[in-house]
Amino acid sequence: MGRERQRGAIGIMAAGTLLLALICLALVVDTGRLYLEQRKLQRVVDSAALETATRSGMCGSQVPAQIQTYAASSAASNGFVPGSGDSLVATLGSIQLVKAYGVDDARRNFVPGGNMADSVRVLATHTVPSSVILNLASLFTDASTTTTLSAQAVARRTAMAGLSAGSGVLSLDSSNSALLNGLLGSLLGTSLNLDVTTYQGVAGANVSLRALSQQLQAVGVNLEAGKVDSLLGANVTAAQLLQAMVSAADASQLAQVNTALLNTALASINVPAAQLTLGQILSVVAPGSVRDSALDAGVNLFDLMMATVLLANQNHAVTVPAQTLSIPGLASQTLSLTVISPPQIVFGYPGKNGAGTWRTQATSTQVRLEAKVHVDLLDLKLVTVDVDLKVEIAKGTAALESIQCGGVGKPVEVDIQAKPGIATLALDAKVTGLGSNATGNLLDVALSNGSQGTSIDAGGEQLLIFDVASRADLPSPVKRVESPLGASLAAGLADLSKNLKLTVKLMPNNCNLPLVGWLLCPIGKLVNGVSDTLINSEQGVGNLLTGALSEIVGELGSELIDPLLQLLGIQTGILDVRLIDLQTGGSELLI
Repeated sequence: MGRERQRGAIGIMAAGTLLLALICLALVVDTGRLYLEQRKLQRVVDSAALETATRSGMCGSQVPAQIQTYAASSAASNGFVPGSGDSLVATLGSIQLVKAYGVDDARRNFVPGGNMADSVRVLATHTVPSSVILNLASLFTDASTTTTLSAQAVARRTAMAGLSAGSGVLSLDSSNSALLNGLLGSLLGTSLNLDVTTYQGVAGANVSLRALSQQLQAVGVNLEAGKVDSLLGANVTAAQLLQAMVSAADASQLAQVNTALLNTALASINVPAAQLTLGQILSVVAPGSVRDSALDAGVNLFDLMMATVLLANQNHAVTVPAQTLSIPGLASQTLSLTVISPPQIVFGYPGKNGAGTWRTQATSTQVRLEAKVHVDLLDLKLVTVDVDLKVEIAKGTAALESIQCGGVGKPVEVDIQAKPGIATLALDAKVTGLGSNATGNLLDVALSNGSQGTSIDAGGEQLLIFDVASRADLPSPVKRVESPLGASLAAGLADLSKNLKLTVKLMPNNCNLPLVGWLLCPIGKLVNGVSDTLINSEQGVGNLLTGALSEIVGELGSELIDPLLQLLGIQTGILDVRLIDLQTGGSELLI
């Protein structure tokens, strides 16, 4: 009876086991299907993020609609076209390193927008049928028959460029090496007698910021290895920095330079600033996650040396040794230079931040020059001319507008907006003579263009386009922007005489002297009563005197001030811009 009762038990167990197996099989199939759908969706967003990062962010467009178009196009090429219930959203933002698991900077977080928006996040959702079990359950419950999958990816392609504006010497020859020795010697507070070959070698050499950091560490400067902010913020002396630059330069580039002589000259410098930082002339504009990559950038050795000595002399008047001028009767001359702000060399991201200002902007030197000459006309010392010409050049700017990274085998296009600095000219001249110690000067003429000076407008920003096929093309040849005035200070000096105000005094100092005072004083009073209109008319005395001064002023501009400004990387109405470094790595997935 017991055995008869157990008949069919095996069949029931087999049926139950088979049902359980079918359920497990359904779960495996459905889970596998959902997993494959998820992986497919993840591959879509990974590819879309990588491709969009290649063409947007710091490496291309920052327009939200354009970024969305790039991502949608990439997804479509991989078979994903959002349908009903699906979505695909591309967002530009930045990566922040945050604390996780008790460790600083252990996790990457994506933050939409921001001033350093260099990363692209692609977020997609896709609706698929639910599992067979849930479909069956939906017959009896409110269980959904669909499942929404989601995937996200964040990618970044770093794009940084370095540029300088108006710094450096493009060509050196024996005709200006003497002036350069005098200029640098005055700025360094020492005597220099370097030949043109040495200057050419220095101007043709580059310095790696990483090598510069290592050389500063070698002489005892406290730096954190591999950290660009530590290099930029370290307090150093001008001598330490200059000698570290020479030591850090590639020896092959300085093959023709007597570096021992150069280091000896740099060791004896005496400059006003005891301490300075490299960050005062070199800046890096990039988020913390990529800032240290700027250490691999190279800077021209002469640019860096000149910027350092200008910084060390900021706001201190320096007397530049006199140069030979071909002005007849020249008795004396002085030239003083005051550095208002040194040049700024920059590395960083392109474009503008949220406030509408350029992220990465290089500036040229802002200086004030004053040239004074004393001339004895005709060498008779009866009539003398004293000319005081003041020139102030505001800093020019070069801003990194965009980097178009391109594709494989295509050059990278770097667009820079550049603007020369505005120049202000002020002229005071005094003509005296035709007198004696007893009578004083019979002729006393003063000419001036007023306390405001004459401004030379540089015009608006101009676009410069650099095409870079490889890093071997860097630093790039110089590209130049010019104002309508042209290349020379003479263009502004020619305009200067039109705005001169003339004051004439014709009478002896002592009207009580017999005969001389009685005769000349009435004449002097009559001349002094002539209106300014007659004096300053085209046929008047003013026109004759300004014509006589034009030769002296033109000589000052073309033979003394213009060459000196060119050695400082400055020319009136002109700005020379160089692309000195470019870093555009491949796109990488970050999240």
